[in-house]
Amino acid sequence: MKKSILYGIALVAGLWSCTEDYTDWKTPQSNAENGAAQKVVLTLQPAQSASQVIDFATYEGQTVQLFSTNLTKEEAPEYEVNFSGEGTTKTQTVTVDENGTVTTEQLKEVVNNMYGANPTERTLNVKVTTMVTNFTADGAVKVQREADPFQIKVKLAAPYIDPNGYYLVGNIDGWALKRVDAYHLVNNGGDVYDNPEFTVSLDAIDGITTYEIKMIPAADFNADGTINNWDRAFSAAEGVETAAYEGVLSNSNKGGNIKFDAIDGAMSYLITVNAMTSTYTVVGQTAGAIFDTEPVLYLTGDHYNWGGTTDDWLPLVPVHSHANLSWTIIYLHAGEQFKFAPQQGWGDDFGMSAQIVDNAGMNPSGDNNIVVGNAGWYLIKVDNTDGARVVTFEQPKVYLIGNTSSTGWEVGDAGLFTIPTTEDGKFVSPAFTADDEVRMCVKLDEADWWQTEFVVTEKGQIDYRGAGNDQARVKVKAGQQCHLNFTKGSGVYK
Repeated sequence: MKKSILYGIALVAGLWSCTEDYTDWKTPQSNAENGAAQKVVLTLQPAQSASQVIDFATYEGQTVQLFSTNLTKEEAPEYEVNFSGEGTTKTQTVTVDENGTVTTEQLKEVVNNMYGANPTERTLNVKVTTMVTNFTADGAVKVQREADPFQIKVKLAAPYIDPNGYYLVGNIDGWALKRVDAYHLVNNGGDVYDNPEFTVSLDAIDGITTYEIKMIPAADFNADGTINNWDRAFSAAEGVETAAYEGVLSNSNKGGNIKFDAIDGAMSYLITVNAMTSTYTVVGQTAGAIFDTEPVLYLTGDHYNWGGTTDDWLPLVPVHSHANLSWTIIYLHAGEQFKFAPQQGWGDDFGMSAQIVDNAGMNPSGDNNIVVGNAGWYLIKVDNTDGARVVTFEQPKVYLIGNTSSTGWEVGDAGLFTIPTTEDGKFVSPAFTADDEVRMCVKLDEADWWQTEFVVTEKGQIDYRGAGNDQARVKVKAGQQCHLNFTKGSGVYK
């Protein structure tokens, strides 16, 4: 027993002597590091005070300093700046140099992308991050650091724009200088600073060879329609006296009248003003529809001089891929009489001798000529098959279709134009849902929509496809509407 205890003491003593270099067996010995990376803290000092507003209407610098930092260029040569803001879910990120500086145009673009161009004061949240380089004896170590966020206030520069539009005044009403509804330039919808175009279709006026106008904001009229302020009127640019169909305007009435010459054959003038750029265009709109293929059927009657000249025969629109089928939308008067013929002259003409189908309450009658029972707008469809002619009266339904319609490429009630109640009224489309090519049609049971489609040209003429190929495509803007005048064969996008 004693011998075993002695052996144990000797073993422990031997072990102790072998490990005498360790002061704590739980903490193994290691070599000292050549230099540990120190914890780096990123601190910023905002360059703008909390109450300061960067107002680009008065700010003249080419750059804007957002912040200064405690780090050197060697430690952090650049910073990532993330902007968020009140009242928007949109964010923007830019990279800035060691001075925390952005260009003026960069900051304007950030605000515009987040909020649009409206010159409202905006509060932006600014979060700054960077990769900091920490130099040690073992080499460079990169670590990401984020500073405490801060805020800046920014306001974009923009001219005054009246959201309720502008009114034309001038020689168009004998210099009455009063607000007239027919001369109202209206916006296409949305924020007027992001969609700053205003349009009006001005009917041609007999006797005027040169139009002279100015445009007054809606806010600058008295309740009785007289003008109370000229300071914000659109006028010609200073020093400009010549007539032109496009140009630059003064938005503070610094120049004379805006002038443009009358155009032979123009039914109306589409006037467009961009209130952000202070520019304008005038497009003469020509009366009379375009038929891409020759009509195969015509209408005349007591309201059309009974076909006394070729101009007194109204063409119907051919239906693509249906050689004997035609259509038209027309206003009919109570007691009016009319007939059809396959040419602009008498011969093989017909009226009540055809089968008559009334799906619209027109209440036709007569022995030979078709006599109108109830006045109103009608879609007339005629099947001119020899020996089996059919004249059908339908509701005058016009549809918007395609990429600018909420119905897409299906004909649906959501794409219906309004139907006027008066002879001089306009068919008006729903607002376009996108900036894209416009398509519209009537829908016949026998035909696909594209076989009865049409568009309004940029010059304001209704262009019927008929039996031909696609018409020249016309692009429109979201928020605009199409206004159709079937009597004059014209239309306008506004």
